[in-house]
Amino acid sequence: MAVSWRFLNNCLNQDFVNGLLNCQSKSHHWALLQRSNRSLVSQSSGYFELQLIAVQNANGELSDGDCCDGERNTQDLRCSSDECDTYFRVCLKEYQTDVTTTGLCIYGTGSTNVIGGNSFQFKSAKNNQNRNNDGGKIVIPFQFAWPVSYTLIVEAWDWDNGTHSSEDLLIERSVRKERINPGDDRQTIQYNGLTASFEYSIRVRCDENYYGSKCNKLCRPRNDWHGHYVCDQFGNRGCMEGWMGTYCTTAICKQGCNLLQGVCSAPGECTCTYGWQGPFCDNCLPYPGCVHGTCVKPWQCTCEKNWGGLLCEKDLNYCGTNKPCKNGGTCMNTEPDEYNCACPDGYSGKNCEIAEHACVSNPCANGGTCHEVPSGFECHCPAGWAGPTCAKDTDECASNPCAQGGTCIDMENGFECLCLPQWAGKTCQIDVNSCHGQCQNGATCKEGQRGYVCACSPGFVGRHCDIQRNSCASGPCRNGGRCHTLLDSFMCECPHGYTGTTCEDHCKTNPCEGPSHQHCTVAVATNGTQEGVWHISSNVCGPHGRCISQPAGNFTCSCEPGFTGTYCHENINDCVPPPCKNGGTCIDGISSFKCFCPDGWEGTLCDMDVNECSRNPCKNGGRCVNLLNHFYCQCQDNWKGKTCHSRESQCDSSTCSNGGTCFDHGDTFRCTCLSGWVGSTCNTAKNSTCDSNPCENGGTCVGGGDAYTCICKDGWEGPTCAHNANDCNPQPCYNGGVCVDGVNWFRCECAPGFAGPDCRINIDECQSSPCAYGSTCVDEINSFLCVCPLGRAGPHCQELIGIGKACRYSGLQFPHGSRWEEECNTCQCVNGIVRCSKVRCGRRPCLLQRGGAGPDSSAPCPRGQECVEHQFLTCFAKPCHQWGVCSTPDPPPPLHTQCEPNSGYLDNSCARITLIFNRDKVPQGTTVENICSELRYLPIAQTLAKDCTLLILCDLSYSNSDAVEVAMVSLARDHQGDTSLLIQEAASAIVGALSKRHNSTVMLAVVEVKVETQVMPQSVDHLVPVLCVVFSVLWIFCIVVCVWWTRKRKKERERESALEDSTVNNQLEPLRVSLPQHKDNRGKDIQHECKKLMNPPDRTCDGAEGDEEEDGEEEELRRGGMELDKFSTQKCSLAGAQDKVMGKGGVICTTHSAPVKPPHRTAYSPKDNRCKNLNAANVSEDVKDHYV
Repeated sequence: MAVSWRFLNNCLNQDFVNGLLNCQSKSHHWALLQRSNRSLVSQSSGYFELQLIAVQNANGELSDGDCCDGERNTQDLRCSSDECDTYFRVCLKEYQTDVTTTGLCIYGTGSTNVIGGNSFQFKSAKNNQNRNNDGGKIVIPFQFAWPVSYTLIVEAWDWDNGTHSSEDLLIERSVRKERINPGDDRQTIQYNGLTASFEYSIRVRCDENYYGSKCNKLCRPRNDWHGHYVCDQFGNRGCMEGWMGTYCTTAICKQGCNLLQGVCSAPGECTCTYGWQGPFCDNCLPYPGCVHGTCVKPWQCTCEKNWGGLLCEKDLNYCGTNKPCKNGGTCMNTEPDEYNCACPDGYSGKNCEIAEHACVSNPCANGGTCHEVPSGFECHCPAGWAGPTCAKDTDECASNPCAQGGTCIDMENGFECLCLPQWAGKTCQIDVNSCHGQCQNGATCKEGQRGYVCACSPGFVGRHCDIQRNSCASGPCRNGGRCHTLLDSFMCECPHGYTGTTCEDHCKTNPCEGPSHQHCTVAVATNGTQEGVWHISSNVCGPHGRCISQPAGNFTCSCEPGFTGTYCHENINDCVPPPCKNGGTCIDGISSFKCFCPDGWEGTLCDMDVNECSRNPCKNGGRCVNLLNHFYCQCQDNWKGKTCHSRESQCDSSTCSNGGTCFDHGDTFRCTCLSGWVGSTCNTAKNSTCDSNPCENGGTCVGGGDAYTCICKDGWEGPTCAHNANDCNPQPCYNGGVCVDGVNWFRCECAPGFAGPDCRINIDECQSSPCAYGSTCVDEINSFLCVCPLGRAGPHCQELIGIGKACRYSGLQFPHGSRWEEECNTCQCVNGIVRCSKVRCGRRPCLLQRGGAGPDSSAPCPRGQECVEHQFLTCFAKPCHQWGVCSTPDPPPPLHTQCEPNSGYLDNSCARITLIFNRDKVPQGTTVENICSELRYLPIAQTLAKDCTLLILCDLSYSNSDAVEVAMVSLARDHQGDTSLLIQEAASAIVGALSKRHNSTVMLAVVEVKVETQVMPQSVDHLVPVLCVVFSVLWIFCIVVCVWWTRKRKKERERESALEDSTVNNQLEPLRVSLPQHKDNRGKDIQHECKKLMNPPDRTCDGAEGDEEEDGEEEELRRGGMELDKFSTQKCSLAGAQDKVMGKGGVICTTHSAPVKPPHRTAYSPKDNRCKNLNAANVSEDVKDHYV
C-alpha cells in the first residue's frame, strides 16, 4: 500500500521521494488513488477526513508571484483570463515542534482531482458539515492507535500539462499542528495566506466496531459459537440474555438446576447427567425394578419404612399399609404380605366384613347416624363431616379459595382467609395498599385512579424508578472531553488546554497549572516556550484532587470535600460514627449520607416514631393507642377485632401481619407467626439477614427478613463486595504500558521511551543534547539518531573519521561515515566500502490487498517488491488468511544446516530457543513468520551479526501448541573458526532483549523463554579419554611398586632374623650340605656371606653406573642368600670401620659400617680367611668387586 501512495505523490511532484517511481497517466493515477483509498479504509481502524469549504485566489497567482496560466497583462499587470487548475494535496505526519514540509508523511497522505479554478466553494459542505459530500473531501485512513497530536500540511497546487516544473506550481501551503480526538463533530479552520486563502474542516472518526479515544478498542457483536454479546457505546462487551463469561460463551442454565448433576448448552436448559433425573437434575435414579425404595446416590434401593426385600417389594407392615380389617377389627402382621384380623363383637370374616349387629357399638362420630346394611353399617354424616364413620372434617380449603397468596384456614362447615397485609376481603380479592414495595431507590409512591405512581428521586427514571438516568447520552462534553455519569448530573474530564463544566474554555495562557513543575507535571520538549519544555498535568491526584508540588521533588494532594487518601481516591465515610438511630442503616455518599429506617421509624436520622394512629384505623368509636410499628384499639360497646370492626370475632384477615395466623380468645386475639417474624401481630422481623455481616471490605448491608443487598465502597463490587473492581478495564495505558490495578486506583508502568500518567507521551531523548560536534539529533522511540556533520560518525558523532570516499549501494550514493537500514540489517559507508551486518532476513510478511488486520500496522514491502500469496505460512493466532510474503526477484539461497526447529540438533554453532506465549494476549492474525521477522529485526541481532552470518529459523512447537521453536545458527566466514562463544552470546542477548519491556504487541505476550546451547567445546571429547588412560597407568604403577617394596622388606626381615640367631650361638654352623660343584658360584657365595655379616650400610655414590651395578649385584646376592646359609659352616665377622670396594669402571663406593662386637671364635680355620684373601680367591670373572 505504501507503493500506491508513493506513486500518487510522485505523479503530483516529480521530485518527491527522489523520483522513485514514474508517472504513467492521469487516468491511471486517479484510478489507483481510488482503489488505494478503498483498500486502506477496509484495513484501518479509523480515518482522518478533511473537507474543503471555500478557496479564494483572486489574482490566479502561484506562491512565487507568477501566473498559473498565461501571461500578465502589460497594462494592468493582471493575469490572463485562463484560471488556475487547482487541486489539493494533504500530508499528515507526527507532531513536530519544528515542522518540516519535506520528508515522509508518517500518518498518511491524500490528494484531490482538479476541483476548481481561482476561487470556488462547496455550498453543501458549508451549510451542513455533517452531510456526506465527496467533492473536496480527502480521507486518510490509518491502521494504528490514533496519537491525538498531529501535524497537518495542506497544499494548493496548479495542475499543468508540463510547461513548468512541478515544484514551481505551488499556490499556497498551510501548516497546522494540533490535537484532535475521534468524533463526529468537525473543526473548521480558516487559513489566509499571502497568495490565496481557503477554509476547510477536519475530523477523525473510528471505523465500524472500533471505539475509544484512539480507535484501538475492537468490539464486534456476535451471536455464534465464539460468543453471544453486544457492544455498548464505549466498546465494552455486554452478554446477551442467558449468557455469561468473559466472552459470553457460557450458557446460564435453568434457574434451580443442580450444576453438579446437570449441564446446559443453551440458556434455560437443564440436561441431567447419567444417573439423575427431574426438572432440576436433583433426583437420583434408583436401582432398576426398585418398588418401594429410595436413593441418595444413583442406582441405590433403600427401602422405605415397613418394606423389605432386595427390590423393596415385600410389605413388612401389611396392616399399616392396606388396613384390611374393617368395622373396627384389629389387624396383626404375621409374616411379609400376611395378616390376621381380630374382629369386635358382632363381626366376623377374614377382614371382619361380616356384620351381625353393626350399630351396637355406635361407630358413627360427630353426630352421624348409623344404619345397618348387609355389608355392615353406614353412617349419614352432618354438614362439614365425611368419611365412613364421619370422622373426617371436610376440607373447604381444597379448592384454594384465597387469592393473592392468602392462607386458607379450614373451619367447621367453612373456611377463613388470612390475607397478606396489602390485601383484604373474604378471599383476599381487595387491594388495600397497591404501593407497597413497588417504588425503588428512595422513590415516593402515590395512589391514583388507575393505580399507583412512583415519584422518582433525582437521577432515576422508569415505572418503578429502577433505571438510572444517563446524563452523558446527549454528549454534553465538548472539545474531546470525557463524560462521567453522576447520580443526578454529569462531570466532564477535559483534555489538556480546556476547562469548564463542558470543557468549553480554552486555557491559552495555561492558567490551570501552578508554577512548580515536579511530580505534579510531566515535561515535554517544545520550542514554543523560553524554557524549551512544555509542562502538562500528571493527574497523579486523580479526578478528586489537586496536586501541590513540595520541595525535594515531593508532592501532596489537596482533596475535594468528601475525599481523602494519598491520591484523593478514598471517599470519606460519613457513616462513622453511625449517625442513624433506632437500628437505621447508613449509606455513605460524597460529603453526605442517607439513613434507611426500619419499620416504625422515619426522619433523616430515623429518630421519629411513625404514628400508626394518624390514619385513624380504629372504627366504631374505638380509641387508638400508638405503639412501636403497631397500634392498639380500645373498643367500645362490645366491638371486637384489631380495629373494632366486628361483633362476632376478634380475628379478621388483617389482624396478623406477614402471614401470621389469628386465634380468637374471647376478649382478645393471639397471632401465631411464620418463621422469622415476632410481635403481637407478627410485624417485627426476628432475625435480620444482615446480622451475620455478609458484606465485606466496608460494604453496607441493607435488608430485612430473608433478603439483603450490599452497597459497596468505591473500588469494590460483587454481591458481598468481595471483588476488587478492575480499574484497568478498559485499558487506560497506551503504547504498551502495563496497568497495575489497585483499590479504586491504577498506575501505568510505561514501556521504554514513553512517560506520563497513561504512557501517551513519547520521551524526547534529544532533550539532553546527546549529539556532539554540531550534529543534529532526531528523536525516536526510546532512542535517538544523530545526523553527523562531514567527517564525524558514531552514535554520538564522537568518532573522527575524516573525509573519505562515498559509497554506491543499490543505485544510491551514500556519503562517507553514513549509516542506513537495509531490511533487517544495518549498513555503513567507510571510505567507499559498504559494511553491513549479516542477518539472513528471509522473505518479509506483508498484508495482502484484500483486507484484514494483524499485529503490524501496515507491513509494507521494500521498494520494487509486491505482496504475494504464500501457501506455507504457519498460523499462530487465527485468522491469518490476510498475510502474504514480499516477492523477490531472485530465489533465496539454499540453507545447508542441520540446526532446525524441533530437530533436537545442537553443536557449537547452533542454539535453540523456545518462546512460550500467553494465547489471550497474542493479537489475532499472527503467524509464526511474523514472530520470526520480529526476532530478525531486533537491533541486538544486527549488532551480533557484524562478522558472522546469523540465521534465525522458526516453527510451531510440536510438543506445545502455545510455543514457537526458534533455531539460531552462526556461520563463520568461509565456514571456519569457532563460533561457540558467538552463538552463546547471541542467544543470551536475544533472551535479554525479550525480557525487557518493548513496544511489540506480539513479544509482550511472551511469558517464558527456554534456551539450549552446546556447553562443552569439541576438544574436550579427546581430552577426557587421554586423562583416564594416564590416571589408570599411574595407579597400576603405584600398585606394582607397593607389592615389590612389601616383598623386599619381608625378605630383609627374614635375613636379619637369621643373623641374630647366629650371633647368639657365637659359633659357626656346620655345613649341612656339601658345597656346590661349580667354582663359578664360589665367589658369589663368599660375597653374600660377607654382606650378611655387615649391618645395612649407608652409601654415597659418585656415579650412576656404580649404583646400577651394585643393585644388580645385590639382586644376585639376594638370590644366593639361602644357599650360603645352607652350605657355609662358619660366618665371617667384620670389625673394621671402613671397607673400600672398587667397583667396575673406576667408580668408588664407600661403605660405612657400624662397629660390630667381635664374635667369640673357636680354633683357627683356613676358611675364615676367605674375606681377607678375596683377591686370591678363584672366583668367576663375572664378580668384579673386590673386598679388602
